[in-house]
Amino acid sequence: MLRVLAAVLLAAVLAGCADAPVANPDAGFVAAMVPHHEQALELTAMIGGRGASPGLEAVALRIDRAQVEEIGQMQGLALSRGLPAGPMEHHHMPGMADPGTLQTLSTLRGPAFERLWLDTMIRHHEGAVTMANDYLAAGTDDTLRRFAQVTVASQSSEISTMDRLRTSIAGS
Repeated sequence: MLRVLAAVLLAAVLAGCADAPVANPDAGFVAAMVPHHEQALELTAMIGGRGASPGLEAVALRIDRAQVEEIGQMQGLALSRGLPAGPMEHHHMPGMADPGTLQTLSTLRGPAFERLWLDTMIRHHEGAVTMANDYLAAGTDDTLRRFAQVTVASQSSEISTMDRLRTSIAGS
C-alpha cells in the first residue's frame, strides 16, 4: 500500500514538474556570471600585503581589470534586455570558493598564500569556463554567446598562465 501511495505521489510531483516553466538560459547566465565575477574581485583584492610574487601580482591585476570590465558589460547587457544581473546563491555556481577557503586565504602569506590563491582562482576560472560552455550549448542571445566565447578563451588562457606560475612556486 505504501509503495502504491509513493508511486502516485511521485507521478503527481513529476507531472507538476512537466508544467514548470523552463528557465531562461540568457537570464540564468547573466544572473550567475555577475556574482561569479564579483567573487573573483574579492579574491584579487586579497593579494596586497601578502608578500605575493610580482608574477602573481601581475596576474591578479590582469584578472581584476578584466573582471571589472566584464561585470560592467554583463550589467549593461542585463539592463538592455530586462534580465536580472544577480544575485544568485553561490553554491549553485561552479568554481565558487567556499567561505572556509576564503577565511584560510585571509590568514596566509608568501608561497602558502600564493599556492592556495592560485588553486582557488584556477578552480574559479574553470567554473566560469564551464558556465560559459553550458550557456553556449543552450543560450540564444548572439551578444551573450560572443561574451561566453570570449570568456572561454580568455579564462582558459589565464588558467594556463596560473598553472605555469603555480609550477614555478612549487619549485621554489
